Amino acid sequence: MSEESPFSLKHASEAAYVEPSGVLDQLNLHPSIVAFVRDNKRILQIAGVVIVVLVVTISLYKSYRQNRLENSASSLSISLDAEGKEKVKALEHVATDFSGTPSALWADTEIGHIAMSQGEFDKAATQYQKVREQVKTSSPMYGLLSFGLAQAYEAGKKYDLSSAMYSELKAVDGYKDEGFLGMARVLEAQNEKEKALAVYEEYMGTFLGENVNERAKQMIQEKITRLRVQE
Repeated sequence: MSEESPFSLKHASEAAYVEPSGVLDQLNLHPSIVAFVRDNKRILQIAGVVIVVLVVTISLYKSYRQNRLENSASSLSISLDAEGKEKVKALEHVATDFSGTPSALWADTEIGHIAMSQGEFDKAATQYQKVREQVKTSSPMYGLLSFGLAQAYEAGKKYDLSSAMYSELKAVDGYKDEGFLGMARVLEAQNEKEKALAVYEEYMGTFLGENVNERAKQMIQEKITRLRVQE
């Protein structure tokens, strides 16, 4: 019996070796899919990394955003408890440091309220207008800010601007009454009695149906009667 040489043993070992099948082969995928994945392996790896990075980034941003909202709400609450100049200063910090958050919008709005209470009507109007430009017309804040703006203009005797703002309020949900009454009041202040009368009469025409506020209706009727007598 002849001895097997090392070369023969190596040759036999290589002949018996079978390359292990890959994961793709084990998944029973269609050959065309397997070929595509292998041909585009590098691109798919990069795409996978990008997706992972994107998911992680979004997750971190959401966490950052949530923390920022919580911190802004806490800062606003503390600011509202302050008094005098310190309150305004604290609110200004909230509006600046947490710009873009609901708390910042409320801080700017509150600064407007404070300005109104101190007779600084131009400053109040500026504050209300600034916030109003940042909210949607469907936001509950929109009507509140429009009303505040109309009042600031009226108090500052900017009657044309005030009248225009009250006119807009007539179409804002929940502010119809303020819109009609404010517009008529401003027209009376300008001695535009006929126009004021027309607004009151238009307002009276909205009192329809069973759920009519009889007290408000009577008040409007009295105003109409008074203006007609003065004609």
